[in-house]
Amino acid sequence: MSFPEAAPLPAATDLHAQPLRFLTAYWGVWQGLSGRANDRLGAHGLDLRSFIALSYVQGQPTSPGELARVLDVPKYEVTRILDRLTALGAITRDSDPANARSRRLDVTPSGRALWHAAVQTVTAVVGPALATLGPRVDPLTADLEHLAALTEDTP
Repeated sequence: MSFPEAAPLPAATDLHAQPLRFLTAYWGVWQGLSGRANDRLGAHGLDLRSFIALSYVQGQPTSPGELARVLDVPKYEVTRILDRLTALGAITRDSDPANARSRRLDVTPSGRALWHAAVQTVTAVVGPALATLGPRVDPLTADLEHLAALTEDTP
C-alpha cells in the first residue's frame, strides 16, 4: 500500500508557519528540560509543579487561591501540590489572620533547605542548556515572561 507524500512544511520565512514553528520548539524544550528536571527533583520528593509552587511561597506568604492563579491550575490541583509540600514539612497552612475563612501558606525552615537543594538540582539540569545561549538567555527569558503575561489576558 502506498501513501500520498506529505506536503512539505512551509518555509521558515512564511509568517503563517511561525506559530507552528514556535509551538513545536517550545514543546521540544519543555519536554526535554521538564522531563529531566522532574526525574532529578524526585530525589528531593518533588516534581516540577511542587518545586515551582515552593519557589513561589519562598518569596512571600500566599494563599492557595493565589497560588492556583499564579500556576494557572485548578484549585483541586493546588490542593494536591500543597498536600505533598505539607507532607514533606516544607510549608504550613494556617488561618489567615486577616480572614479566618482563608488559608495562608508559609515556608518552613526545612522547606527553605529543601528548596535550596532543589534549586541546585534544577540548575544542574537546566543550566548547561541555557549556557549555550550565552548573553541571549536574558532577552529570551524576558520575551517568554512577556508572552506568559499576555496569555493571562487571552481567553
